[in-house]
Amino acid sequence: MKKFLTKSAVLLAVISPIAYSADNANLAEVMLSSPLDDSRGYCLDIAGGKGANAPVERGLQAHTCYNYTGEILEDQGFEVSLISSGSFKISYFDVCMSASAIEAGASLDLEECKASDNQSFSLKGNGQISPNSNPSLCITVDSENKREGRGGSPVHVMRPVSLQLCDNSESDYQHWIIKSL
Repeated sequence: MKKFLTKSAVLLAVISPIAYSADNANLAEVMLSSPLDDSRGYCLDIAGGKGANAPVERGLQAHTCYNYTGEILEDQGFEVSLISSGSFKISYFDVCMSASAIEAGASLDLEECKASDNQSFSLKGNGQISPNSNPSLCITVDSENKREGRGGSPVHVMRPVSLQLCDNSESDYQHWIIKSL
């Protein structure tokens, strides 16, 4: 019986999600540089859930950043070391940001990480994040549509994100920073 439990523990360690630590120095939030209408700011976030229960199949949204809590939650923690090489990976779920298409209006999904044009992005010096295969497109927070969540104090706010044409007059909605704790 003891041998079975040991093997089960090893198997569980292998199949469970990647070890995650909220104070992991390799994690950061991808945060809109303008706070818009919320002093906590907006971060790229898995839509439809919070923390370890976030449903990756729902893709990404802009959501009130959680760094005000003193930690980076599982659904907003991107691997800093990979961003400079073009990959926006959420380690806890072992998925990467992926454009549904390389065209204006495309959504931002989360998929198994692989080398593809839809998963290769650059954070430009001016803060815009663009697909490497079409630098005229930028990850853009919707300026009009937003909704309040059911939690947080004050209540959390969510906005859709998509690829749109880069436009310096839209910098409040297209310029991002990498924020570590």
